[in-house]
Amino acid sequence: MDTKKLVQQYAAEFVEIRRHIHRHPELSNQEFETTKLIREKLTEYGVEICEIGLKTGVLGLIHGGKPGKTVAIREDIDALPMPELTGLPYASEVEGVCHSCGHDIHTTTLLCCAKVLSEIKDELAGNVALIFQPAEEKGTGAQQFVDCRFYEAVRPDVFVGLHVSPEFPAGSIGLKKGPANASSDMFSVHVTGKGGHGAHPENFIDPIAISAYMITQLQTVVSRENYPVYAAVLTIGSIHGGKAGNVVPDFVDFSGTLRSLNHEYRMKMVEAIKRIVKSCAEGMRGSAEITWESGLPPLVNNDEVIDGLRAAAEKTIGADHIVMVANPSVGSEDFSVFFPEYGPGAQFRLGSGNDDPNSRNGLHNSKNIFDDSCIETGASVLVQYVRDFLSA
Repeated sequence: MDTKKLVQQYAAEFVEIRRHIHRHPELSNQEFETTKLIREKLTEYGVEICEIGLKTGVLGLIHGGKPGKTVAIREDIDALPMPELTGLPYASEVEGVCHSCGHDIHTTTLLCCAKVLSEIKDELAGNVALIFQPAEEKGTGAQQFVDCRFYEAVRPDVFVGLHVSPEFPAGSIGLKKGPANASSDMFSVHVTGKGGHGAHPENFIDPIAISAYMITQLQTVVSRENYPVYAAVLTIGSIHGGKAGNVVPDFVDFSGTLRSLNHEYRMKMVEAIKRIVKSCAEGMRGSAEITWESGLPPLVNNDEVIDGLRAAAEKTIGADHIVMVANPSVGSEDFSVFFPEYGPGAQFRLGSGNDDPNSRNGLHNSKNIFDDSCIETGASVLVQYVRDFLSA
């Protein structure tokens, strides 16, 4: 049977599963009921569950009928800490938590792939690893799989996955070769001066003035340190210092984020930020300390994997439903932790928009609606890719 028909026969079943997950969203690292549901469904489908020590999330493995390589399909399962305002009959029943990033679509699509691929496993020359990953919204879930040494249990040769995209119509996908998502690094700066009365600058060292000059200088990092063909963004989002207009404080704290599409220039900009923070403070008689949070690397799609996904999409949804995406996103995605470190990989964009204007609001919008039919589209492309990659 062709892939599209294999998936279509279960379309209504997985719409209901998706709506159940949508009604019961769970935050990062709290996806206990979602994990329980995934495990129950995989067991029902005859999929092996690899016990690698995960608190939440699941690693499944489908053994093909013949020896060969391993394809890993990865999707995320967590929700966001924000209210849902869609008014849907299956809207979130958990106050202040909802699937406004579409991870319920992702989870369900991978479950659909699990069921279909398990039914045709005898035709596969190789195995399929199913990565149901927690805590993508915190940027820590992929690393949890790495810390549990998932690669020893399944040893993937290639990674594939998807992310819903309201800007594309349901029934279509978007493909982007090369850099597709930016890295994400957070930094905090503590500027120390010497407090005093605002009337006597001869007696104080002003950390507010130092911070102002420092932040202005930091804006040159992207324009004068980065290679212009690679998009980068440096944003200061928080600053705190002082409580009265005539009193100079002893210190100021500010924090920001750096995003980049190229690892080499990402690291160059990191070093530039450190240099500017130190020298600007010292040049104005103060001092400063900078701390960094562990960030995500950029997501760079492998050209050959994208070509394989395109061929799979042409066989299932048709070439007229494929969009070659012109520009990457400077949003981050922790799928980048898996590839190319543990093998080549790619993520495609799954169209989820329709004629309802609310379906085009964008990700992380409390009123955004995702078209259920995109589950069938995503599963069809992924299943076909696996069939092609593991063909005897």
